[in-house]
Amino acid sequence: MKVILNIMTHGNERIGLKVAEEIKKLQISSEILAVQIANKKALDANKRYIDQDLNRSFPGKKSGNHEQELAYALLPNIKSADLVIDIHSTTSRLKDAIIVTKLDKRTRECIGVIQPKYVLLMNATKRNALISAAKVGIAFEYGKDKDIVTLKKTVLGIKKLLAHLKIIHAKFPQERISITYFNVISTVARPEGYKLLGGIKNYVLIKKGQSYARRGRKLLIAGKGFYPILFGEKTYKNIFGFMGTKMGS
Repeated sequence: MKVILNIMTHGNERIGLKVAEEIKKLQISSEILAVQIANKKALDANKRYIDQDLNRSFPGKKSGNHEQELAYALLPNIKSADLVIDIHSTTSRLKDAIIVTKLDKRTRECIGVIQPKYVLLMNATKRNALISAAKVGIAFEYGKDKDIVTLKKTVLGIKKLLAHLKIIHAKFPQERISITYFNVISTVARPEGYKLLGGIKNYVLIKKGQSYARRGRKLLIAGKGFYPILFGEKTYKNIFGFMGTKMGS
């Protein structure tokens, strides 16, 4: 069994360092669980990325920009692991979400062990995401970077997985919460100067014909109903976030 705890895919999401510190306390052999700092250059610069988003750069290029070459170098290690756990935080108000790029038997088993509130099937960025290269890839997106609750919930979810895989000996209370699944199908463009209207919330349906952003007197109106995912003013530069459809519980 080989597990990779991947942190700092985005260099300014420093919660990964704190998660790694907690997991290292379990004293698991590095041959079984390896901590991988994905983008150290971006970490040192305290930037999301250097040239382009690493999580949009796979499978990478042998000769390219920093993130393309980095993705190319990381790819063999990611492919060799039985499970890749990728740690993220968000500036949006999204909480308690696991991101996956497939829902096969082994991935569903991991989701059942973690018992998150939400599962995001990220088809919008599937082709170039880090976890897409893994046999089983699970990304934790539980909340804001400096939120202690986000840290505790993320670490607990990882420990549940490690116990299920018999890497650590621990028992956790049996939880059976209703997990809501969203199929994340595309980005939602953010035209220059537009800001989200008050009341727009992640996971809450924006109906067809509903206004969701404004620039002066001009409004953006939904051409079809969708669920906002990872929506926020500071999350991305050119998009508000992603468009999702509910898959059920």
